[in-house]
Amino acid sequence: MNTRFGAILIAPLAIITLSSPAQAEQFEGPFVGAAAGYNRDEIGPQLGDGAALPDELTADAAYFQLFAGYDHAVAPKVRLGVEAAIGIGAEDELQLQDTSGSIKLDPEYSFEFTARAGYLVSDKALVYLRGGYQNSRVEATLIETGSPTVRDADNADGWLAGGGLEYGFGDAIRTRVEYRYSDLGSGGASWDRHQVLAGILYNF
Repeated sequence: MNTRFGAILIAPLAIITLSSPAQAEQFEGPFVGAAAGYNRDEIGPQLGDGAALPDELTADAAYFQLFAGYDHAVAPKVRLGVEAAIGIGAEDELQLQDTSGSIKLDPEYSFEFTARAGYLVSDKALVYLRGGYQNSRVEATLIETGSPTVRDADNADGWLAGGGLEYGFGDAIRTRVEYRYSDLGSGGASWDRHQVLAGILYNF
């Protein structure tokens, strides 16, 4: 009788324990999310292949991103993960114009593949560093007085580094804020990108 009564009490507790993982476990496994924030591009004056602009082009814009990734616990407080993302800026064209004509550079979209390492400073908060590859598709438009307009599109690729903080709410939702720097210059070209993004994630 006592054994049966004890089982009746213990069973619901076991079910609750199994169905309610510890807070730290939400920083493990697959996740998807979206982010938005500030983007600053600084291009030139060097454009590569001996070409140069009279001055550096800069543009400040809003930036939107979708991402997915996976985190793995390698120690009680240490997480390693991978992430893929695609992003787009709003009104982020860079343009230089004078009496002889104009040049416009329009970053159309960017994608990236990065790895990150994080440390749980509490059951709900993860600080992390990120690094990896970023690629941006850009369209160039050159207008010279007396000449036809020339348009071309190409990909600029480089490396990305950054860091941030994630904070968990409930069993599956977390938020993040992150700073990122990208060097997209190649072939002698100069292209620096600075981003501050805030996002929300759903952890499966």
